[in-house]
Amino acid sequence: MSQEALRSAPPPSTVEEELDLLPTPVAAVPAPFPPLTFLLEEVRSPGMVRADIDALIVGLGRPPAPDEPLRERADLLLGLLDRNNPVGDHAGSGGMKVRHAAKEALIALGYPYAMELPPDLLEPQRTGGREPGLSSGDFTLAVVSLLYQSGGLVGVGALLDYFRMPAATEVTVGIGVVLWLFTLLSMVGHHSRSRDLQVIGSAVLWSAAVVWSLIALPSALLTNGISLLLVPWHLALWTAYSLRPEPEPEESPAPRSPRPTP
Repeated sequence: MSQEALRSAPPPSTVEEELDLLPTPVAAVPAPFPPLTFLLEEVRSPGMVRADIDALIVGLGRPPAPDEPLRERADLLLGLLDRNNPVGDHAGSGGMKVRHAAKEALIALGYPYAMELPPDLLEPQRTGGREPGLSSGDFTLAVVSLLYQSGGLVGVGALLDYFRMPAATEVTVGIGVVLWLFTLLSMVGHHSRSRDLQVIGSAVLWSAAVVWSLIALPSALLTNGISLLLVPWHLALWTAYSLRPEPEPEESPAPRSPRPTP
């Protein structure tokens, strides 16, 4: 190395001082979530759209901010739970109503605010459909029913094979695969809140219940009613009813006038 290069290189102490003078990168501070009062006013505004309802439902699902008075939040939730409040009837794009989200938010506040939940909302309202979501009981029932029906298909396949029916094994295996596929499709539809998947899966589940019933009832005459206990028509029927589609979401009121631009 030449003498000029050695003279041009800064001493180590100078380099360290220059590095210390470089600006320290500042971590990005996440923007605070809008308060519930702001989201509620957006839904009440004349130019309300479905995205405003979705934002309010998401906001209701968030835990309270550290500096948010719980009493004020509970009062806001109780106002949304009032049957005379039209905002509670608005449904988001996923089918959940604002009133249902407010109910879950009030329960999440715990004691003593959860004790203020109106008595008429303590039990789910049944209107011909089912409550949103997939419960652990529904999942357990579907799995047990699939296993039992698969065993029943094995018995049917063995019986058909005994009578020398062509492709008996292929037919029963194919029916079993279809049954498993559409039952899982229905459960995924309930978990993801996709009503289209729920309807498609439900059609196959009800068809399976009908087929098993057509097998059980005639064979009951030959088995003194024993087939009514062994053939899984009851499990298939119970599963089809348990995984029935959720009710269609109600249409939110159309905006009366466009939101003024600032």
